[in-house]
Amino acid sequence: NKKEVLEFNSKYYSDNYKDNKFKEYLAGLFEGDGHIWIQKDNQKKKHNPRFCITFSLKNEPLAKKFLELIGSGFIRYKTQENACVLIVSPVIGLKKLVHLINGELRTPKIHQLHKLIDWLNKNHNTNLTKLPLKNSLLSEDGWLSGFIDSDGSFSVQHTKLEDNAKKRKISCRLRIEQRMLDPITNESYFKILTDISNFFNCSLLTRKQKSTGNEYYTLTASSKISLEIIVNYLEKYPLFSSKHLDHNDWKKIVQLIFENKHYTEEGISKTDAVKKSMNRQRIKFTWDHLNILSF
Repeated sequence: NKKEVLEFNSKYYSDNYKDNKFKEYLAGLFEGDGHIWIQKDNQKKKHNPRFCITFSLKNEPLAKKFLELIGSGFIRYKTQENACVLIVSPVIGLKKLVHLINGELRTPKIHQLHKLIDWLNKNHNTNLTKLPLKNSLLSEDGWLSGFIDSDGSFSVQHTKLEDNAKKRKISCRLRIEQRMLDPITNESYFKILTDISNFFNCSLLTRKQKSTGNEYYTLTASSKISLEIIVNYLEKYPLFSSKHLDHNDWKKIVQLIFENKHYTEEGISKTDAVKKSMNRQRIKFTWDHLNILSF
């Protein structure tokens, strides 16, 4: 009967996704660049909720990979914004996503997932439990990799003597930025950003965007201790966007810093070459690293 089928489906999802090692990554990615749209009750025409994650256009291969793994949905292109959005609205896809990330979220965005669970329970006779925020150590799973792929950036700095600097300076940084308050619930991101800054052994600061008035938490990790923590963490829990490629290049200069070779002639040359090929200046993209991503 229908009840038995629903119970079987719930057990199927739970058994198949509870041990998936990429569900934490997906949760972090969603909490950085995702949202769930749910129609208000007073609308005549009924629409399913939409689970959305926005990607920069250069990360279209990652969006397509998730579309393939989820098995339902579509990609909407926003070419003027140089972005594409993975959108999942079929119920089978929404259920799959809930079973993957329920219990893995760490930010105020959890209220969106809980509203989706309420909708599924009400409209599709599911009996899904709304799990609370996860509070285990960040070092224990890939959530932070997903969050970095959304809200992080790697950079190499090279201050040259001809730029009126007192001495040459080469450094590597990981920067993460996220708004201070959730725009819907007004809940603070302070705890999770504090946890990240403590894990990476760096300070948490704030900044105010002049054009919008929005306030953000920002952290910059650049000390040798921080760099070692980042490299070790991402070795265990890799990135999957094009930042995976930026991190690999960035890591070459980090290694020079560890070996104290970054100020040698070869080190300086390598630093300049890496700077010219990272982030917006990258023209070569390979996506072999997506092959290990699975649900």
